[in-house]
This record gives sequence, structure tokens and C-alpha cells, in this order.
Amino acid sequence: GAAQRGTRPLLGCWGLGLELLGGGSAASRMWRALLLLQAAARATAGARPLIISTDPGVDDSIALLLAAASPEVDLRAVCINFGSLHNVSQLAHNALAVLALAGREDVPVYLGASDPLAVPFHDLGGPSFHGVDGLGGAPLPVQPKHGVNMSKTAAEVIVEACRHWRPAPVLVSLAPLTNVALALALEPRLPVLCPTLYMMGGTILEAGNVSPVAEANIANDAEAACRVFAAGFDLHVAPLDVTMSTWLDTTYLESLRGLPSPAGSFVWNITRFYTRAYRNVGGFVDGMPLHDPSALLMFLRPELYETRRWQAVIDTSPYPSMTRGMVIADRRGAVDAGPAPGTSQAQLRAPAGRAQHGGGPLSPPPPPNATLHFALSAKFEALRDFLRERLATLPRDSEASQRERLMYE
Repeated sequence: GAAQRGTRPLLGCWGLGLELLGGGSAASRMWRALLLLQAAARATAGARPLIISTDPGVDDSIALLLAAASPEVDLRAVCINFGSLHNVSQLAHNALAVLALAGREDVPVYLGASDPLAVPFHDLGGPSFHGVDGLGGAPLPVQPKHGVNMSKTAAEVIVEACRHWRPAPVLVSLAPLTNVALALALEPRLPVLCPTLYMMGGTILEAGNVSPVAEANIANDAEAACRVFAAGFDLHVAPLDVTMSTWLDTTYLESLRGLPSPAGSFVWNITRFYTRAYRNVGGFVDGMPLHDPSALLMFLRPELYETRRWQAVIDTSPYPSMTRGMVIADRRGAVDAGPAPGTSQAQLRAPAGRAQHGGGPLSPPPPPNATLHFALSAKFEALRDFLRERLATLPRDSEASQRERLMYE
């Protein structure tokens, strides 16, 4: 009922709730109570509620660790979408393991879309970069002790959260946009109820990574991306233009092994396969791009990004069209850097009925509110330092082993 809807967002433990307190030893119950108190503290300390739609995935896993380590956000739900792998059960297992490593066993994981909206699934090469298990075959330092929350689908979770959580959550999509498109189908007012959406996907000027002009998250479900881009969200996009220039070399990745948290060694282990794939398949010499974490970093550290506002549409030509999944941005006329410090989102939105470009209307014209914020460059050294600092705050080995003993005995 309404009382439950009010309690669960406050605690930030939607999937587990007060049932965490039941069963086990006194020490186990005390640890579970501590998890709930910590979640309540995040909710009352001004942290913004956060829902992540993801397909973990090497870089997705880094983004989940970053979310768990960031006090600015209160991670309340992880929604699984196909993408890096077709097997959403494996992707959900990866998410649960990463959350356990991060000390966030309270965050529920929900299954979402296992196929695109309108076409059959096409393997665009995800396992070549992420491995058949999504994590490059790296051993998991902590095994999840509970499973997926099956009470709702990912789309239902997104809709219910946007209807009832206050403040409204920030949505971050690190996967194809199918979960968000399905939520839109359930609740067309979603961009009004929950205006802010950050995503990694697409490319404007950089070459594509699954075709000459398309990026994997968009190309995996171009129809879903088309609907989300036109829906009217305050949409902030981290395309390949910025992620391919935010490079983590192997020296940096190896340095993470020295962090006090075992998360550092975990990142090093899962990225070894990933960096080899970029070398062998992509022809890159050293390291990996910071793809999916960039969407969350845009929210956490917006001052480190240079963005442009453009209208854009998605090419939904049928397979095997070379342009399927292409983001077509209207870059004519003057564009603005931004947002400038202190600028409100209301000031950034396009006036109703008027396009934000210097020439005539797009053909065919998108909805007047389909103006997006694309990040094109970033201060990558500052971002790398920030990521290292946040990973260092995650639970240490002794804390992780104590959690293992108390939580699950």
C-alpha cells in the first residue's frame, strides 16, 4: 500500500525491505540492521535516488562500483538489460556479485529486457570484449548470497519509482535503451515524472564500434533508442566522442591493485581480457576507453565535461543496413557549450515548438522537446583521479570478510 511505498524509498532497500532483519544469528541481524540504517542515512542526507539500467559487462561493473562509492547518489535499484551478453541471467549474476563486493547487498537487482523491441537479437560482438561470462573470466572475490528480485520487471520498477519516489530518481542507462522504452510504454508521462536521464551510447563524429557510424548500445536496439530520444527527457549522452578520449592505460589499471579495497584488484582482473580485446580486435595499443562509467561521471562531475545541445534522431533502417543505429545530430548553426555553472535545467531546454539550430527544421522534424546534451570532451586526468579516489573508499578486505561471516552465517 501507500505506507509501503513511502517506507521502501526512505530505506533505499526496495527489494529486501525489513525482511532483512529476520532469521540468522544476532550478529547477522545486527549487520542487516546496519545496512538498513546506512541506506536510511543516505536517503536523509540529500543523496539523489538512482536507478541504473545495465548489462554488466566489464565497464558496467566499474560504473556500479562507482555508484556504490558515491555519497551524492543513493543507488536503489539495478535493472538488467541485454547487451554485452544476450543471457540476462548471467548479467544479473554479475551485478549481484559486484554489489556484494561493494558492500551494497541491500540494492535489489531486477530482470529486464532480454531482446530488442522490434527485431530479433543480433550478436554485435559483446562476448569478444567482455568474455562469455561478461567479466572476462575473472574470478569473483565475493559470491552473491541472494538472487534476483522477481517481484517486478525492470520496466515496472522504473515506472513505480518515478511515480512514487520523492525526489524523483535519476535514471542512468549503461545498456541498450529497451528497459526505458518499455517503461515509457507503461507510463507515457515518464519524462515528466522523472525528467533526468543519463546514458552512454551513440557517436557523433567518432567512428562507430559496431559499424562505421553506430555504437553498440544504440545499435542493439535502435527502435528503443528512437523512442527514448524523442520522448522529451532531459537527456545527457556520453557518446563515443568522449568515451574514446577518456582512456585508462594499463599502467593506471595496474595501479588500482594497490588500493585498500579489493575492488581495485577486481577491476584490474576484469579489465585484462577487455584491454587484450581492444588490442587484438580493435587494434588499440594500450588500455581501454572509459565507456559506461562516463554516463554516471557526467552526473557526478559535470564541470569536467564539455557538452553541446543538439536535436537528434536515430536511424532505424533494417538489418543489415550499415547506418542502422546511427545518431543523426543536427549540428547546423551555432551550438553552445554548457551547461555553465549555475544554469538551471529549465534554462537549457528548448522553447516549445522551436528547434535549437541555425538552419531550417530537420526533415523529418523531431518533437520540439527532443533536445539532447552530448558530451564531446572531458578532462580525463581529473576523471581518472576521481575514479581512483572513489574506488579506494569501497570496503576493505577485512570488512568484506567480516560482512561475509556476519551477513550469511
